[in-house]
Amino acid sequence: MVHYSSSVNGTAADARRIRGVVFDMDGTLVTPMNGYLQQMRRELSIPNGHGIVAYVEALSKEALAHMQLSPGLVDLLRFLKASNLPVAIITRNSLASVEHFLGDVVDRSVPVSERSLFAFHPIIDRSFKPTKPSPDSLLHVARAWGVEPSELMMVGDHVDDLLCGSQAGAVAALLRYEGNGQFASAAHVVVDRIDELLVSSVDPTCYYVTA
Repeated sequence: MVHYSSSVNGTAADARRIRGVVFDMDGTLVTPMNGYLQQMRRELSIPNGHGIVAYVEALSKEALAHMQLSPGLVDLLRFLKASNLPVAIITRNSLASVEHFLGDVVDRSVPVSERSLFAFHPIIDRSFKPTKPSPDSLLHVARAWGVEPSELMMVGDHVDDLLCGSQAGAVAALLRYEGNGQFASAAHVVVDRIDELLVSSVDPTCYYVTA
């Protein structure tokens, strides 16, 4: 069992008991692919002779090929597994992209002995309606795990992840990087690396993991 304590919404006596952690994928479990998104925006004035669907698909495949694990992710997942905390994914990306992450990206980045850390369940992709920022997907995870929504942490890089978490009653954690700091006001937790959730002392403004 893990507790996240904070003086934002109360005192140490109000520490949350966390029984599971739910992650966004793009920009959270994997590094932001902003360069490819910007390229797509620039190049949506499609060159002559290129079909728009084929061109967008080509850019998407290039982005997938450069997908990388978020720094510190393995350390965090190792801690959560040791703490017997389940992990799940809620993404507005496709199931194929999630499978690429859990297959190709994990296989090339993680030793065989640690691939069991990536046992996310359930995995909710964009076929689940309504999508984030609706809290419905996170409430679905809470029911699947048999826990209260307030016992979950939702970790993401976008305001829609934070709204999904906070509207469900969960702890909302922002993984901040250049370009998304404006979402910090919607978060209970703000970290610059995903493994910064693993600290031994309590910052006066953030929730943190304490074993």
